Amino acid sequence: MNAIALKGVERRLGDFVLGPLDLTVPRGAVLAFVGPNGAGKTTTLDLLMGMGSADRGEIAVLGKHMPRDQVAIKSKVAYVSPDLNFTPWGSVGRALDFVRGFYPDWDVTRCDRLLEEFSVARKERVAALSFGARIKLSLVMALSRDAELLLLDEPTVGLDVNARLLLFREIRDFVKRADRTVVISSHQLSDLEKLADHVAILNKGKLIAAGPMAELVERHAPKSLEEIFVGLIAGGA
Repeated sequence: MNAIALKGVERRLGDFVLGPLDLTVPRGAVLAFVGPNGAGKTTTLDLLMGMGSADRGEIAVLGKHMPRDQVAIKSKVAYVSPDLNFTPWGSVGRALDFVRGFYPDWDVTRCDRLLEEFSVARKERVAALSFGARIKLSLVMALSRDAELLLLDEPTVGLDVNARLLLFREIRDFVKRADRTVVISSHQLSDLEKLADHVAILNKGKLIAAGPMAELVERHAPKSLEEIFVGLIAGGA
């Protein structure tokens, strides 16, 4: 069973049109979901989480259908985005305790370890956190769960080198279990080439390449993922 299956998915936002998208992500994959700013990556991830609805097409996540099975999907999916806002809960601890109450799969011990390793304290005020620290808080919330699918939208923005390395370690540990899947959108293509085993490239709302990372890189060897990406976006590869 695929972790994600999009069939003929379209979404119109003003003058921007996403799709139609046809994309499958197998269970156990780490997918690099890349594209220029404004390509539609965040819109696609939002659709997978039921944040907005497709105008056409079918969306299946972990064998269930969006939006019909939205509650069941969200119980098994963890989402990280720079747009998430935890300020209304005041402190880091209160935000964590609030979110924890929705997920029986929450691991308290893992949460405490991640807080320490990411250098985020429960007593800190969310409003006083730097942008990078807010990303760390979002990562702690996602990684403290025993989710089956991680959707990571620009999770390295604002992170220092140590925090990025910690995140990559956690992703590798996460997918040691074969039924877990990660979709990561990032502009750090050199990191993604080492981390991901599948890739999907989006440009102007259209999917222009998708499949196993090794096949894409081999087909365009000796180019790096970044060089392949630039070539495809420019229409020269």
